Amino acid sequence: MRIFLSVLKNNYLRLVPRIIPVAIFTVFTLISMLFAVYITGVQQVKGHIVLIQQSASVSIPQSSKMLDVTVMSETPPYTDLVKQKYDAYVTVDSNGNYQIETLRNDDFKNMLLALLQNPKDVVKTSGEERGVGVNILGFMMMFLLMIAFFNLFAFADDKEQGQLRRIAAAPTSFGGYLAAHCAYCFSLLLPEYILLVILKACGWDIGFSLLQYAGLIAVLGFLGISFAMLLNTLIRKPDNANMLGNSITVLTSVLAGSFYSFSQNNALLDDIIKTLPQKELMDFAQYIQNGVALQHVGCLLYVIAFSLAMFAFSCGILRRMYVKMAVSHSINLL
Repeated sequence: MRIFLSVLKNNYLRLVPRIIPVAIFTVFTLISMLFAVYITGVQQVKGHIVLIQQSASVSIPQSSKMLDVTVMSETPPYTDLVKQKYDAYVTVDSNGNYQIETLRNDDFKNMLLALLQNPKDVVKTSGEERGVGVNILGFMMMFLLMIAFFNLFAFADDKEQGQLRRIAAAPTSFGGYLAAHCAYCFSLLLPEYILLVILKACGWDIGFSLLQYAGLIAVLGFLGISFAMLLNTLIRKPDNANMLGNSITVLTSVLAGSFYSFSQNNALLDDIIKTLPQKELMDFAQYIQNGVALQHVGCLLYVIAFSLAMFAFSCGILRRMYVKMAVSHSINLL
């Protein structure tokens, strides 16, 4: 416990000269989360329509959360539909019957008609549509994985500068040393969670419960820490490990659909994407949104197992490189 507290305290002291870049990265992460909340609200609008008012006696439907209605006396140019400035032109006769002109399919016309007839109704969406919770997780995923490499700078520096060899040779707990670095990395994820608490307290819809977010952030954080530790263990230079890790993180996060559902109807590419832990975590978040998470807990277990495998592999290499070497050196001296 002593080595754990000592390393943890030392990490915070070593953070002070780096506080500005850490703060900037954290701010970008928080902004991405706020943008996820905003973009989800925009996506809830199912249609932007123009209603052509032909008679003053006809009641005009009002705009709602799901339908944006613009009232005009004349029909706009047809090119506005082509440019997708509007989704449909709607006229209503004296009997209250709607005539819809749109370039979209019949499903959209039926949904639009239902919203015009019952503006307060909530149109049911498919289970594949992403809600605010899935969007928040997706938008902060890449940033939280990338920041793990920066947060593990103390471990990377110790390894590069030879401190790790002296730590392994000292009569201390090597497991406590690694646990302190993990605890330090987890603690720097608190600003993101605090933002969710604030949004929840202010009445914003954040999709999932705070307990669910705590679990998802913990799993995502452990995935980032394990990957960062693995690359820093295998690669001598921290800068090289960071560059490679960040490149892989950006590519795999985009392919996994962190910002939008990525699918090109390519069977081979889809099979590769399914193996990505980020994809499994996004799928599990979707299952939470749809209320069937317990039936698909294997997705979460896959991410945890993937992270544990990387972490265990890193620890095994480190023990072989430093701890066992230090013990052998001490025996030889005797």
